[in-house]
Amino acid sequence: MTHSSPTPHNDFFYQVMSRKKRATAFFSRHLPEKVLSLINLKTLALAESKHLSDQGVSLYNDVLYQCKFNEGQSGYLFAMCEHQATPDDQMPLRLLKYNIATIEKHLKQDQEKFPVIVNIVLYHGNKPWNYSTAFADYYANPILGKQFLDMAPFTLINIPTLPTHTIRQDKELGFCFEAFRCTSHTDPYEAFQEAVLDPTFSVYFNALSKELRNLVGSYLGHFIDRNKYSLEDLANLVSSNPQEKEEIMISIAQAIKQEGMQQGIQQGMQQGMHTKSLEIAKNMLSRMHLDMKTVSQATGLSEQELMKLQKKSQH
Repeated sequence: MTHSSPTPHNDFFYQVMSRKKRATAFFSRHLPEKVLSLINLKTLALAESKHLSDQGVSLYNDVLYQCKFNEGQSGYLFAMCEHQATPDDQMPLRLLKYNIATIEKHLKQDQEKFPVIVNIVLYHGNKPWNYSTAFADYYANPILGKQFLDMAPFTLINIPTLPTHTIRQDKELGFCFEAFRCTSHTDPYEAFQEAVLDPTFSVYFNALSKELRNLVGSYLGHFIDRNKYSLEDLANLVSSNPQEKEEIMISIAQAIKQEGMQQGIQQGMQQGMHTKSLEIAKNMLSRMHLDMKTVSQATGLSEQELMKLQKKSQH
C-alpha cells in the first residue's frame, strides 16, 4: 500500500504528544529517575521544533517541550518517533544535529546560556534495536572520544520489547503505543481488532474522547489494506455508537482528502476496487445517509456516479 503522508508515524505521535496531559504522562513514566529529580513537569510548555540549519536543510524535531530544571536552569525534553525496518546505527549523530539547532534557536531568543536537552527515542520498528544509547560508544575508542566530545545517553523506549499487557493497561498512552505496535503487524486492522476485544483495553479505549479514537482510526487508515477494509470497517473498529461512527467516517473521509489519500484510492480502484467502492458508497448513502460530497471524498467516486447509483438502488 502506498502512503500519502511521508511521516504518518511522526504525525500521529505529535498529535498525541502535543497534548500536555499525554506528554506529562509520557515523560513521567519513561524518563530516568535521575532526570525526573532535576525537572519540574508542571512547567512543561510545547516549543516550536522546526529549524533550518546553516546549510538550509530543514531539521524537524518530532516533539520538543521546554521545561524548567532545578535552580532555574532552562531546558528541553525532546522526544522523537522512530519507525524504520533497520534501526538507525547513527542515532546519536541525528540527535546531536537536532540539539545544536535547538541550542542555536534558544540563544537567538535572547538567552545567554545553553539549555539542557534530554533526548528520548520511541522505537517501534520490526528489527531489534541492537545499538548503544551512549554517544561515546560510537567512537573507535570510547574513552578517548568521551574526553573530547560527548553527550548524555538518550532514553530508548522500545515498544516491541514492552509486554502487551503493560501497554494495554496504560490508560494515558496505551492507545498510542498499541496503535504503533499494530502498524508493524502484517495486518494492522486485525491486530488492533484483537486489542479492542481485550476486556482491559476495550473499557479504557472506549472511554477515550471521540477525538482521540478518531485520531487512532485515521492513523490506522494509512496502513490497512484498502482492498480488504473500508472506512466503515475503520469506524466500527474505533466506535460502537452509530451516530459517532457516522461522524468518525466523515472526519476520516475529510482527512483522506486533506492528506492526499484520494490519489491512492483512485489508483486502487483502477486495480479492481471499483466494484467494492460502489458497494461501500451504496451503504454510506442508503444506510448511513451521508451526503454525496462526503461519500465522494471517501470512495473516490464522482457525484455523477453516485447519483446514478442512487437512482439504480431506488428501482
